[in-house]
Amino acid sequence: MTTLTPTSAPLSQALARKRGNPLPAVLLGFGLIIAVAFAALGYLESQKTETLVVLVRDVPYGRQITAEDINLIQLPLHRPAQLAGISDPAAVVGHYAARDLGANDLVQAPMLLAEPPTQPVYPNGQALSPDMVPLPFSTATIGPLSHRDRVNIGFNDRSGAPDLCDRAKRSTEGEAPSLVPSTGGTVQPRPYACRLLSSVRVLYVDEAAGVAYLELTPYQAHTIWALQAAGLELWGERYGATSAPLNTLDRLDIGQVSVERLDAPAVADPAATATLPGAGSPVPGSSQP
Repeated sequence: MTTLTPTSAPLSQALARKRGNPLPAVLLGFGLIIAVAFAALGYLESQKTETLVVLVRDVPYGRQITAEDINLIQLPLHRPAQLAGISDPAAVVGHYAARDLGANDLVQAPMLLAEPPTQPVYPNGQALSPDMVPLPFSTATIGPLSHRDRVNIGFNDRSGAPDLCDRAKRSTEGEAPSLVPSTGGTVQPRPYACRLLSSVRVLYVDEAAGVAYLELTPYQAHTIWALQAAGLELWGERYGATSAPLNTLDRLDIGQVSVERLDAPAVADPAATATLPGAGSPVPGSSQP
């Protein structure tokens, strides 16, 4: 019978510890160093600032900006795009306000004009078109109104005089004015309403005063003033900017009301034009055709 005798390793080899791989520890340390470095760089970058021009007082539209109107402030270099601005005061001073500017506003390029404005502009930024005039019009019959709306303008003639609307238009869609019999056997025209203009542009609404400033040709505005001088009652209608323009000098008295037209849906009138009524009218005082 054979007896197996175990082979004994040297005692020094048995007592010696197995050496570990140092690479993971080196990589971990290197990663920590990189992370700390990036964090430090990010912090330093976040602390960077930029000098920007800010207004220190209100500047109304069209006024030239002076050195006393501005100041310099520091803002973070990395900020929302809405906080973009101009850093060079020389690019601001001497320019003109493109709209009403307020104190503490960051000055941006769209706020500035290189030249003074040539057309009047209202506080909401709406500019009067060349060769047009503004007309103050009461909003009492219109109600809430904004510069994005359009306005129809009409007047009431309680006397029924045909020359104010019918004769000016030559005809009212072929309908003769209604007549009211009097006790003496004579007849007289009925009072009527006449829609004078349609789709007039709104420049600005002064809510406190209850007045809307409308953009008209000089002849249109002169006509409105003439109606007021005659003591006629004016009225207005809020109208959509994309709605079809209605007929001008469109007269209607109560005797002409048609049930079919009352029930009919609103449709574009082929006789109406897409341009502002009266845009081609001659200026008052010029030779008439």
